[in-house]
Amino acid sequence: MIKTIQLNWVGTSLMMIAVLFLLSCNSGPYPGYEYSDNGLYYKIVEDSDTEKPSEGDFLKVNIQYVTMNDSVFFDSKDEVLPVWVPIIKPDFRGDIMEGIAMLSVGDSASFIVRIDTFFMMTIGAARVPDFGSDSMMYVNMRVIDSKSREDFEMEREFLDQQTRVQLEELRVKELEDLDEYLKINNITQQPLESGLIFIPIQNGNGIPITEGKKVICHYTGTFVDGTVFDTSDGLEPLQVEIGSGDVIDGFDEALRLMSKGGKARVIIPSDIGFGQSDINSPIPPYATLIFDIEVIEVFD
Repeated sequence: MIKTIQLNWVGTSLMMIAVLFLLSCNSGPYPGYEYSDNGLYYKIVEDSDTEKPSEGDFLKVNIQYVTMNDSVFFDSKDEVLPVWVPIIKPDFRGDIMEGIAMLSVGDSASFIVRIDTFFMMTIGAARVPDFGSDSMMYVNMRVIDSKSREDFEMEREFLDQQTRVQLEELRVKELEDLDEYLKINNITQQPLESGLIFIPIQNGNGIPITEGKKVICHYTGTFVDGTVFDTSDGLEPLQVEIGSGDVIDGFDEALRLMSKGGKARVIIPSDIGFGQSDINSPIPPYATLIFDIEVIEVFD
């Protein structure tokens, strides 16, 4: 009888410990996520139970960056080139590399990481996005392929070759698209030495814009197909210091041809625009840009 009571007490105690453990997992700051010894919050969503790649291998992934209120601000499915990530040892506490090493082909997972360390230390970004009061973000990932370092280098060489071909096609296409745009819109204005085509719409009557002047202006930027890629319409106007490098060369040059109250349409070829930008950039490589500019104020 005594032994039975003891066994029941032990069983009940183990059950209570298990319940407390589950409650502690779900009552943490991020319910459903485990916390590693190295300080990474992670959740394995799908586990394919396939062989884990080795350190030094590369994983081809679909990846999303998501704010803590579930707003997706990057999705690799929208990019031209695939995303490959190396399997390496974590460099700092909370490093997502610890979680990536847990994955194999067919797996999917979600990680919660610090915004600043992820952008500055993991992907080497020049600046950290402003998410207001949030200091953390989700990184959701699905592994779709893996390669050894040797196979990956061969893949990268092939992709680089493809990219070079694409860039050359885009360089030629820019000239063709610009010619077509000028014909369709009956534009006969000759380009300046830089290639800028400046079409005045309304002459200004205020302070001329010269080196070092500060300019407040409204603008709308489109591609030659009419797609708007950026605008200050409905927002605060843009403030630019002439000659500071705040804007692309063609925009800076156009402002120097204007004065307060002036309006113009300017056609900026890629040579004085964004040039051979990254192929996944919002501004594609060798893109001619059209800007409608209105100068609101000019001051020293």
